[in-house]
Amino acid sequence: MSFHSMKVAEGLSTESSIVVETIQRSGMFGKLLTVERETSASIAFSLRSNGVSYRSNVSRISAATYRGKGKDGKEDSGLDIGIAPPQHAKWQSIGAIMVSEVVGAGVLTLSRKYAQLGWIPATIFIVVIFLITVYTSNMMVEVKKVFPAIISMADAADYTFGRVASSFVQVLMAIFLCTTLGDYMLLIGKSLASTLYSVHLCFPVWVTISLLVIFPVMQLRTLNSTTALCVMNMVSICAAVALVIAGLVIDGRDPGVETFLIAENLDFLTFMQALSAIFFTFGGQFMFYELMAEMTDFTEFPWTFSIAGPFQVPIYLIVGTVGYYYKGEAASGYFLDNLDFGWMYRAASALLFFHMTVGFLILGNVFSRIVHIKLSPYRVNDLGLRGKLEWLGCTSAVIVVSYLISNIVPFFDQLTSLIGKFIRRKKNEDEGPLLPLSG
Repeated sequence: MSFHSMKVAEGLSTESSIVVETIQRSGMFGKLLTVERETSASIAFSLRSNGVSYRSNVSRISAATYRGKGKDGKEDSGLDIGIAPPQHAKWQSIGAIMVSEVVGAGVLTLSRKYAQLGWIPATIFIVVIFLITVYTSNMMVEVKKVFPAIISMADAADYTFGRVASSFVQVLMAIFLCTTLGDYMLLIGKSLASTLYSVHLCFPVWVTISLLVIFPVMQLRTLNSTTALCVMNMVSICAAVALVIAGLVIDGRDPGVETFLIAENLDFLTFMQALSAIFFTFGGQFMFYELMAEMTDFTEFPWTFSIAGPFQVPIYLIVGTVGYYYKGEAASGYFLDNLDFGWMYRAASALLFFHMTVGFLILGNVFSRIVHIKLSPYRVNDLGLRGKLEWLGCTSAVIVVSYLISNIVPFFDQLTSLIGKFIRRKKNEDEGPLLPLSG
């Protein structure tokens, strides 16, 4: 949260006064939003006074622009709340965005998860976790019906449990985004090294080269062509996966390959590691409220899974089952490593490099904008020298932290499982405030 201004809603008695605050939030793809809403303290007071049910009715979301200094030479709020609200997306468009953003790094580990769990557990978990994700989205919509000005998970915590809970969720989100970006950078370095596998450099050098590639791209302040980026992102990961599957089919299955309905010698630690990695593949809940803020009618959000589900679940099952069928227990935790060196391996790696670079750009832009709003709300949209330098500092910090994480845990499969464990715990904590309000 950043800039605040407060006022008392007109036409109300002192005892039933509603205190309205104006804040800034970072929407999807780093869009800066102005949110006018009731304060959590005001809502808590109303709940205690009424003792029955409550529904917020003072809320407005609009795009925000930087205005600079006023006529008196003083810095103004940096907000322009006279702009038409940005909610214009239909659920079909949001569904397409979810497909392109959610289907990413996690899918590359699924053949190894099948090898660790076996045919039956892995398949069941993919289907069940998807259903849990759909159920969670319905719960989130119900909460937003009560508090329409919610733009993020932190807002939901603020309205239900107060400022302390909101700050706690913000910390969790920062940890999740940092580790995910570290995972992305790790994969960018690996895919770049795989594309140029004839060039022999140690892996940390490839990750450092990835940092140098990402740094200038991250200086983009806005992502105007987000639809085109999403389409290209989705096509690139699908093409990479298709090349690997084609290569496996062409090479055929070795006679000695064995697969199991339930993996032999499956212990608790391996079970939880595999389950965590599958959770990571469905880890898009953190952006659901931001996506709802872009919609004409956010109550239609659950319909997005009618697009995401038929695409997401089958591709997960295909990647996992095909890799496991052809490689058995030797299936790699990095799907592309199931291929031998050659033009198909090189082409798939190049496509994955593009996919992960775009993914880092989008997620890194959003996270950098959140940091910028927190530290310097008046300069978020300032395109002058100071605004550019502040943006440079925010993006540099995000990139460096991601780089450090990628070197602390320099193994893609392990880092993905680690993030999955965090998501599983975070999902349980996030659903806490939603349950009492979803009935």
